[in-house]
Amino acid sequence: MNFANIVIITVISTATLYIIFLVLGVGGIAKNRAAQGLDQNQKSDK
Repeated sequence: MNFANIVIITVISTATLYIIFLVLGVGGIAKNRAAQGLDQNQKSDK
């Protein structure tokens, strides 16, 4: 493996992990708002 391959694999891996955690974080925000009762459109589990 040369330097260019290592850089390409690192950038692709980093971007993939970033997108995965970004999607998980956005989903967590919606669940958190529902749990706190801030979102009036969704019912919380009570």
